[in-house]
Amino acid sequence: METEAKRIPSRRGWWTRERWRETVFGMNDGVIATTGLVAGLTFGDAGHPTIVVASMAAVWAAMVSMGIGSYLATRAEVTWQQALVARERWELTDHPDEELEEMRQIYQEYGFSTAEVETILGRLRRDPELWLKLMLRDELGVLPERWESALTNALIMAFAVLCGSLPPLIPYVLMSRPYTAFWPAIALAGVTSWALGAMTAAMTGQSRFRVALKFVLLALLAVVLGSTMGGVIANWIVS
Repeated sequence: METEAKRIPSRRGWWTRERWRETVFGMNDGVIATTGLVAGLTFGDAGHPTIVVASMAAVWAAMVSMGIGSYLATRAEVTWQQALVARERWELTDHPDEELEEMRQIYQEYGFSTAEVETILGRLRRDPELWLKLMLRDELGVLPERWESALTNALIMAFAVLCGSLPPLIPYVLMSRPYTAFWPAIALAGVTSWALGAMTAAMTGQSRFRVALKFVLLALLAVVLGSTMGGVIANWIVS
């Protein structure tokens, strides 16, 4: 157990859980969507130029869409938490007795004795900012110092989508025959998914083999569904 704990990185590093979340989300989306797209177009007998141009356009669209989506989602969450802070500050000013009773109940649930609770509450009465900080943390789970940057998340997401999309697309750029490029694309997508799973396991102290295998199997499932649907749609349009 101690060895596994040592493998988990410090939460004070630049790669916070939120940034790693954006990285995993973006790269996984990129590799699965692009692999599924090129597979569907290949088995739909699309021409080489069509596959390359359509895939590049899809990658660009995914980068923009996912980046903007991450930005808006982060801004929405931070704005909502800022509103909670403003409301909590108002309640501490206008309804201090009610807020104090809420804190009393919270610390009693934590197991503090009555004397300890009253000592804590006395300290909070003398320091409104500390009181607000603890109310936000213990009652609402809001930590202003952990608010995320919407722009940073958007850039990480867009770059992660690009990094995940390139491996399955490169063989189609270098090879002129779609069916020849298909298996190298699958292999590179598998390696990318495996690496992403292994890095995720390293971040969490889990078994790298088990997590990486899960990533690869889920990506493979998505590719099979994408290629199958591509063939079905192509046959339906042609017929």
